[in-house]
Formats: sequence, structure tokens, C-alpha cells
Amino acid sequence: MIQRHFFIGTAIPLLLWTCALSAEEPKTLTLEDSIQIARQTNLSIQTTQERVKSAEAQVRAARAGLLPNVSLNSSYRYAKDLPKSVLEASGAFGPPGAGPEMAPLSGAGAGDETVIELEFGAHHNFQADVSLNQPIFAWGRYYNNYQSAKLSLAAAHKELEVAHNQLVLDVSESFYRVLLSHEFVKVSEQTVELVETQLRIAQTLFEVGASTNFDILRAEVLLANAKSNLIRAKNGARVAMDVYKNILNIDLGESVGAEGSLEQPVRDLDLAPLIQLAMENRPELHQLQFSEGAAQKQVDVAKTRSRPALSFFTNYQFDHNERLQEMNRIWNLGFALNVPIFDGLATRAAVRQAESGLKQTQLGKQQMTDAIELEVRSAYLNLLEAKTLINVQRETVEQAQESVRIANLRYENGMITSVELTDAQLALSQAEVNRLQSLHDYAVGLARLEKAIGQKIPETN
Repeated sequence: MIQRHFFIGTAIPLLLWTCALSAEEPKTLTLEDSIQIARQTNLSIQTTQERVKSAEAQVRAARAGLLPNVSLNSSYRYAKDLPKSVLEASGAFGPPGAGPEMAPLSGAGAGDETVIELEFGAHHNFQADVSLNQPIFAWGRYYNNYQSAKLSLAAAHKELEVAHNQLVLDVSESFYRVLLSHEFVKVSEQTVELVETQLRIAQTLFEVGASTNFDILRAEVLLANAKSNLIRAKNGARVAMDVYKNILNIDLGESVGAEGSLEQPVRDLDLAPLIQLAMENRPELHQLQFSEGAAQKQVDVAKTRSRPALSFFTNYQFDHNERLQEMNRIWNLGFALNVPIFDGLATRAAVRQAESGLKQTQLGKQQMTDAIELEVRSAYLNLLEAKTLINVQRETVEQAQESVRIANLRYENGMITSVELTDAQLALSQAEVNRLQSLHDYAVGLARLEKAIGQKIPETN
């Protein structure tokens, strides 16, 4: 029994401690994971999705103009006091069996003047009306308005696609920035280790009389600078991670890690096919094409305001009160023709406004075409630059590493000064930084080029 209690007493704290450790482990995300999370949580995407819902509601509202409009109006009215009227008559007055409201005010025989008091209306009154109105011919006003709403909805869907493409680029840039910042931290740490090694060598040489105190002081200064750069690199990594979390709409206090590589397969690409792909696939152009169609429909709608419109109507009315033995029922139907004669030139102004909106959309489409071609060209040239730098920097790093190895050996044997050793170490650090930057630029350049052409880069390109 004692052993059982001891096992339970130790197992429960151990289990809790294990759960706590697992809860503190950072969640590691790849680039694809990051994109999927951003699609679901990013606030800009959610805002654009709401605009799509608004466009869907506009389509339903426009379709309602093609359908009959049915309405029911009813009312109940109670009158405590009714209006009265007084009549003067000679002799007996009123039909046989007349009610008390038509009785003389004073008893009188035939030939006597009689004063009659009459009440009009009823105390309880109920009325109802059901009406239907159906447009028959309006020169395509309601149909064009419906078509315009449908085209606007298609444009809204393309706007959502634009937002998704931009989000993929934003996530990719922030993701690779996180990877680059972590690599910068590693380079800074390696630089600190190199300078610490140099300081130890300088101290050893000084103790045996093979060097001066100047080398020690110089190494200490370099070490302080290297540690300062390491602090900046770590802070840059934290800032990059916060930007990454913000795009993914993740709480800044949550522990998250990025898993990936800056090295991407080097591709041989041609500019002309890429521009052609962009013109075919970019959702911005499709969005403006739909918007242009919607604007043209609005011009047609505005022009119908000066033309006659024919509609069909029918209604059914009934009313009742306590004095009626049967309910009054009235049914009628007919056609209504509305012919605009003069509206203060409002239709003319509306047409000009719609035509101006159409022209703006057309100009915007041309501007977008030019901007897309420029974007593809810029992304392509930047990618070529990064590709060239990758090859150059790879050789530079290898040469700098060999240079530092030789410089350390020569410095230990007193063949070079600390200044020459420091120059070799700084050249290695700078070469490694340049190599990492070129890898980052190439990875980001691929993402920007894919965004510029509106799709993944084809494998055969």
C-alpha cells in the first residue's frame, strides 16, 4: 500500500511536469502551413470575404426588381365617438322600424316639426389590402441592373483572389525574413567565437612574449563589437518573428518557430512567356474586365430613365365594421404606363456619371496592364541578379574560410599581425552575410515572380 501511494504521488507531478513542457514547446510551421493559417485567420482576407458577401446580397437585391412585388396592408380603427348630424323634418320621419338613432328628439305627431339626430360611421373598423405589381417592359432597366450586379460579384471574387495572392507573397517574405534573421544570428555567434579565439591566442602570445598588449586590446574591442552585432541580430530576429505572427494573426506572445530553408532550386526562365502568363492569369485584369462590364450595364440602366415603362398591377381590398352584414370586397387590375417628360435633366447627368465611371475603369485596365508588365520585368531581373550573386558568393565564402584558416595558422606562428587576421575574419563574416542575403533575395524573388504572373512558375519554363 505504501509503495502504491508512493508511485501515485510521484507519477502525478511527473505527468504534470511533462504536460507543462509539451505545452511550452514552440509550434513549428513550414511555409505551406503558414499560408494555410493565414488564409483562415488574416484580417485582410476576412475583410475581402465580407465584400464578396455584400456583392452576393446586391445580386439578390437586383434580382428582386425582375420579380413581382406583393404587399399586404391592413389596419384596425376604433372610434369611441361618432360624428353626428341633425335634420329637421315635418311629420313622422324615418322608415318603418328605424332605430333609436333616427327617432325624434321630442314626441310629436304628424304635421309637427321633428328634429332627427344621425350618427355616421362605425365604432369598429377593419380594412385590408393585398396588391401585386409586376414590371412588364422597362427597356431592360431591371435586367441590366441584375447583370451589372452579377458582374460586380465576379469582380469581387477576383478581388478575393488578388488578396490571396498578395497574402501568399506577404507570408513568404515574412517567412524567409525569419529564416534569414536566424541565420544572421548564427553568423554573429560564429563571429563572436572567432574573435574569442583570437583573443585567447593574443593572450597566449603575450604571455610568452611573442606579442604586445596592443593585440589583446584590439581583440577585446573586436569582441565587444561582435557581441553588439549579435545583440542586434537577435533583436532583428524577434522583430521579424513578430511581423510574421502579425501577418498570420497569431498572438505575439505565442511561441512559434519557422522551419524551412533559404536555398531554392535555381531555375532557368525566359521573360516573354512569363509576361504572357501574367496577362492571362493575373486576377487584377480579370477583375477590371468584370468591372468594365458592370459599368457598361450601369450606363444602359441610366439611359432607360428617360424612356417609358409599362407595368401590371392588381389589388384586392376588403373592409368591415359592426354595421355591415357582409364584408365589402373590391378587386381590380390594370396596366400602368409611366412616361417621363421632364426630370430636371437628372437622367442626362446620371448617364454622364455612368459613362465617366466606365471610362475610369477602362483607363484603369490599361494602367494595370502596363503595371503588370513592369512588375514581371522587375521581378525577373531581380531574380537574375540574385541567381548570379548566389554563385559568386558561394565561391567567395569558400575562399574566405580558407583565408581565415591560413591567417590563424600564420598568426599563431607570428607571421602576420592581428590586423591582418581581423581583416580575414571580417571578410569571412561579410561573405557569409552576403551569401545568406543572396539566398534570401532569390527565394523572395521567386515568390514575387509567382505573384507577378498570377500562378506557380511552370516546371517546363
